[in-house]
Amino acid sequence: MLERLKNAIEILKSQRIIRNQQEFVERIGYNKSSVSLILNGRTPLSKQFVLKVCEVFPMLNSKYLFDGAGQVMRVIQNESLDGVPYWNLYVSAGHSVSEIIGQNKPDGYIQGLPGADIAENILPVAGASMEPEISSSALVGVRRINNWETLNTERIYLIITSEDRMIKRIEHDSEDENILWCVSPNYPKFKIYKNDIIEIQRVCFVYNPK
Repeated sequence: MLERLKNAIEILKSQRIIRNQQEFVERIGYNKSSVSLILNGRTPLSKQFVLKVCEVFPMLNSKYLFDGAGQVMRVIQNESLDGVPYWNLYVSAGHSVSEIIGQNKPDGYIQGLPGADIAENILPVAGASMEPEISSSALVGVRRINNWETLNTERIYLIITSEDRMIKRIEHDSEDENILWCVSPNYPKFKIYKNDIIEIQRVCFVYNPK
């Protein structure tokens, strides 16, 4: 549990929810030396301490901190709450995101991730093809694009074909306008035909929990 708490603190810092560990100590209202002893493993980590952390930082998932279950940031189940819809659709399987979303309710709502509110939907990632930029345990926020003929090769996209749902950069083929090349840092690039593409959405937000 201690390592998960440390990981959560690093996430809070990386997402600029806190500036440093000192701000973390100040916000939870504990003595600096007491927190230092806890984080260094010299004082047992109590349930009460973790509950206090979750109270001050409600975006943290208490189930993750206590049991290691789920994501570091919590998914809100109450659809009446504000937040970005979260869909437990791993980016590695086919079918249109828009089609699934149009027929179902989200698995929950993400709150408290700075920058995530620009996304229309959030999905988890499986696979390491885009590491280190996007880890295999990341969450990505996506937005629909109006015209994928003008794709930007500097950006990352969620590409959906009849067989795959994947995150890649895209290159245009220099000879055949019907072909796009999917590019990632860890695997050779490969071509897909535009006619096989069901949908393309732009990745506008990335949350790497590591």
